[in-house]
Amino acid sequence: MYFNPTAFIQPRAGTYGNAGRNILTGPGLVETDLFLAKKLAFSERLHLQFRAEFFNILNHTNFNTPNPVVYTAATGGPSPTAGVITSTATTSRQIQLGLKLLW
Repeated sequence: MYFNPTAFIQPRAGTYGNAGRNILTGPGLVETDLFLAKKLAFSERLHLQFRAEFFNILNHTNFNTPNPVVYTAATGGPSPTAGVITSTATTSRQIQLGLKLLW
């Protein structure tokens, strides 16, 4: 659980409650990308370029925002998934290689 849903009480019938806007924030997002290139010249007009691109090179797990819905109905207790993070916001490390012939 990212936040405690029992810290909130259910609003009275016919009201929206008094919780402020943007009081719940999710976890931070960290992603480091890297790009490397090497250009080889065979002649004046013929070049070969090798590229390696690394996305999320440190393979940092970035969690998505938690479920902000605490009460789903006017009666009953908190939702069992309130404050639970169920997915990630970004993908894991990805590597892309490329080779380009320029003439």
